[in-house]
Amino acid sequence: MQEITEALAATHTERDVIEIVLTPAVQALGAVAGIVLRIDHTDQQMKIAGSQGYEDVTRTIWQEGPIEDHQLIADILHMHQAMYFEHAGALKAAYPELESRTGGRAAIANAALPMFLDGQPLGVIVLDFTEPHYFTAAERRFLTILANQCAVALGRVEALRTLEAQVEERTRQLEEERAALEIFVTFTEAVGSQTDVKVLVRQAMTLLEETCDVEVAHVEREGELFKATEWNPSADAALLPRLQRGFTLQTSGIARLLQQNTAAFIDHWQQTPLLFEESAIFQAVAGYPYFVADELQSVLFMGTRRSATWTERDKRIFRAVCRSLDLALDRARQAQALTAQRDVLDARTRALSLANEELAAFSSSVSHDLRTPVRHMLGFLRLARQSLDGRLDEKSARYLDVVEQSGRQMDTLIDAMLDLAHAVQQPFRPQQVDLNKLLELIRKGLLPDLLTHNVQWEVDSLPSVQGDWDALKQVLIQLTENALKFTRTRDPAIIHIWAEDQGEAWGVFVQDNGLGFDPRYQDRLFNMFQRLHSVQEVPGTGVGLASVRRLILKHGGQVFAEGQLGQGATFGFTLPKTSPKD
Repeated sequence: MQEITEALAATHTERDVIEIVLTPAVQALGAVAGIVLRIDHTDQQMKIAGSQGYEDVTRTIWQEGPIEDHQLIADILHMHQAMYFEHAGALKAAYPELESRTGGRAAIANAALPMFLDGQPLGVIVLDFTEPHYFTAAERRFLTILANQCAVALGRVEALRTLEAQVEERTRQLEEERAALEIFVTFTEAVGSQTDVKVLVRQAMTLLEETCDVEVAHVEREGELFKATEWNPSADAALLPRLQRGFTLQTSGIARLLQQNTAAFIDHWQQTPLLFEESAIFQAVAGYPYFVADELQSVLFMGTRRSATWTERDKRIFRAVCRSLDLALDRARQAQALTAQRDVLDARTRALSLANEELAAFSSSVSHDLRTPVRHMLGFLRLARQSLDGRLDEKSARYLDVVEQSGRQMDTLIDAMLDLAHAVQQPFRPQQVDLNKLLELIRKGLLPDLLTHNVQWEVDSLPSVQGDWDALKQVLIQLTENALKFTRTRDPAIIHIWAEDQGEAWGVFVQDNGLGFDPRYQDRLFNMFQRLHSVQEVPGTGVGLASVRRLILKHGGQVFAEGQLGQGATFGFTLPKTSPKD
């Protein structure tokens, strides 16, 4: 029994468990054959999970089928007790219908033992003997323990299989969510404050074409028809003229879903009422509606010829791009309305402010929606490790490690997005700010970090400026910490901070002798999640400088950066001498 227990602890498949159990059972008791029947709880059927010693298992009385048709097995599972038939004819006398129902012949002696786990029946183990067999108390105890051990091992195998499937599924979901979030950020950063509808639509279409390998068209309402305004450059020769002539939505199976103001995904498109005959070239079609004043004004369609069903990845990306486009189109419409009332500069400023608020609120919403499932995943991973302590094989442990690492990375990115959204949404409280006092306060806060870092400060006299104390504190903290982070390999690290009077504005500069960066990519530094160095070189999320840019924009200033690889960098910002309005 000790050898069996050790062997069962090391196995990971149902087939191995059954072989480990049947072999010693048959040999130890002198049985001629043995079989394990498992219960399929989906249909209450008995299924043969494994056998040993039978020339033809189909000629035995132990056949697959409904539990209710096998009275012996039903009785054993109902009573939670093993049954032993020690003499010739004993089994037939107790259950005379067995041989006639199955067409097999009963063995001389038999032992049938139930398997239960946590009160739930798993199946039975049966041993057949060609001679009468008296089952001693020790043999009965051995078989009872063996059945219990088999049940536990089968339960563990099933739990591991379920856990592996859950880990793989959750990993896939996290990757899909990450891809959708990256697409959202890519789109919002790419379009910026763009208000040209055609440019916005084309940007969204290009992202969908590149990431999902689909064909895309944007159609707008013209009376009762919807006509294409933008389409895939390689559109089908028969399809394009039909899109340009226009079509109605009423006769299509996708119309009802679009009227619900939600993304519509139609699998097996060719088997549904089509938009028009030429659209039959697609196997699956999706659409996203855009409403103005509760009226459907346009639809972004995408179709695929390679598959009849949409994957979850394609769905997430389509929703992310279309929702981002929805925000951008809404911003464009508002910008156009403001242009008619104000001069161009005022209209652009107000549109940009509104867009930043909407994007920050959307980022905050996305971050909060993602935080709960990520935290749940990490919590249940911890519980899984505790419950399976010492029983995880190397492969399963590696799966858990990969999921935990991805979850923690996602959690860090969510925190960064929340910090950025919080910074953008804070009210602007202008006052007179002495940058000298503010920088001295920051340097004292950085003191613990400097104990192991040889830093040479070169700080010139800084001016008093009009601005928000908390916002400027965040800006200077980010730039000084950024300088310290990129000079960790320098001894000494030299950080020079100074200001320049630029007439109507002050310029503030933070220079270091650190790693620097390739000047070809300096325009990307202040974009969200943009990094020019790997995490192994310099840790971070790629959100800090994006936050600096947004805070300085609230002051009416600009940000800039200069640098060369290996020769340090200079980051700075301008502040108008007159206080901007909140």
